[in-house]
Amino acid sequence: MVLVCVQAGFVYWGANRVNDYAQHSRLASDILSELLALSANKQRLRVWASQRLMNAEAPPQVRDRLLARMQESAATLQQLVRRDRVLWDAISAREGTPVPAEVEQLASTADLLGDNIAAVEQALERLEPLPPNADFAGVWRGLNQVFDLSRGRDLRELINGAIERQRGAVHTARQATERGLDRVRAQAVSMAGLALLAAIVLSLHLHRRLQRPLDRLLAGAKALQAGSLDHRVPTGSGDEFDRVAAGFNAMAAELQQHRNDADAARRRLEDAVQSRTAELRNAHEALQRIDLRRRQLFADLGHELRTPTTAIRGEAEVALRGGDKPLEDYRQALRRIIDDTQHLTGRINDLLLIAKAEADSLAIQREPVGLGDLLRDVAEVARALGAEHEVEVGLDLTPQAHDAIVSADADRLRQALTIVLDNAVRYSSRGGRVRLSGQALPDAVRIEIEDQGIGIDGDELPQVFERFVRGRRARAHRADGTGIGLSIAQAIIHAHQGRIVVDSAPGQGTRVRIEFPGAAGADSLPDMA
Repeated sequence: MVLVCVQAGFVYWGANRVNDYAQHSRLASDILSELLALSANKQRLRVWASQRLMNAEAPPQVRDRLLARMQESAATLQQLVRRDRVLWDAISAREGTPVPAEVEQLASTADLLGDNIAAVEQALERLEPLPPNADFAGVWRGLNQVFDLSRGRDLRELINGAIERQRGAVHTARQATERGLDRVRAQAVSMAGLALLAAIVLSLHLHRRLQRPLDRLLAGAKALQAGSLDHRVPTGSGDEFDRVAAGFNAMAAELQQHRNDADAARRRLEDAVQSRTAELRNAHEALQRIDLRRRQLFADLGHELRTPTTAIRGEAEVALRGGDKPLEDYRQALRRIIDDTQHLTGRINDLLLIAKAEADSLAIQREPVGLGDLLRDVAEVARALGAEHEVEVGLDLTPQAHDAIVSADADRLRQALTIVLDNAVRYSSRGGRVRLSGQALPDAVRIEIEDQGIGIDGDELPQVFERFVRGRRARAHRADGTGIGLSIAQAIIHAHQGRIVVDSAPGQGTRVRIEFPGAAGADSLPDMA
């Protein structure tokens, strides 16, 4: 009993000492945080004042909010300083050491802060924007004196010195706390050892204590019988019962490990079955998609090849019908057959390009391409077509777009842009205008093609990228056309990890926006809405 009381006394004394140093550490850390916050808010007020003088955006609400924060920090700082002084008085009285001079200096600095904040508030309330010819430097020097001086003392130097001293105080307080904890820990371990030794000596004389280990072993056996394999018999007595309990615990741990292994094996098997099922499902869906694309390709081929082949056959039959004809008639028939063959080859190439894009096998040969040069090339081609239809084609490039370099397949990208420009010119009225613009964004490239043509009805916009689909206005404007051009353009843009969006208003025109990553690539493109 005496040993326990002595141990409690040592622990209580050491705990009080450690608690004082821990409180000092927390107070020093809080004081440092408030000083840093106060310094940061004062710097923000300087920025506000400079903006106010230069007639820039400087709302009074920002000034009031920063002043309120500084006043709150100053009040909190004064409370913390008073608490720190009371704590140091207690420590000095207990250990017979003087109160550090830094505590007095910090109290003096805290008192100066209130006056300085009031002076700064008055100066900022009177602050007005300077006229163009005013002496900005002189006004700014006077304002800085209000910020930095209080009662003739350099407040900036005082605050910076207080911050440095508090940083050192935090480190010193933490070291003192750790040393106190080490001493308390050593004393606790020593006293615990003595108490344990006394308990062991006393336990040898108490026969009834022999029953407790037996009860624990019996409780452990019943727990295992009930299926609670995580039950463990307490150990630590160091006697024979302790060794029996250790063996019992080892047996229970082995049984629990076997159960965990069985559960893990079952879970692995279930995961493997689920994974394999998912793979088979994905494979089945992929096969269905491939089959659907195959059937669509065959249908497209039949749709697109029927007219050219019929025309070729008709030309050949007309040339062979009847008797001999002049050589020039045969030449004209062969020219028409060649034209139809070239048209047929173009349709086949277009269909194969879309088929490859749908199968994710469209080959893109990326290389550095100058955005400005590329847009100027396609604009020249569009201007030639526009001249035939009396449509003006304009090019607008931002300064960044002139010298922008993108990683792209120049031929494929030129093909996609030419398709969109061709549609814009052909579906514009005579005297209309088509605008091609380019913009280099931080991580992407944006191209826009806008016309003043016939437009697209709202119910047909979702179908503009479907193959062989032409809108009512398009069919009424011109009878020719296959409705496959935008499908090809979309496939090429998607192969560049880009996006293409069409906005249109009937009778007002159409705008096509294209975005794709820049030269370094981009994980995600900005919102095109």
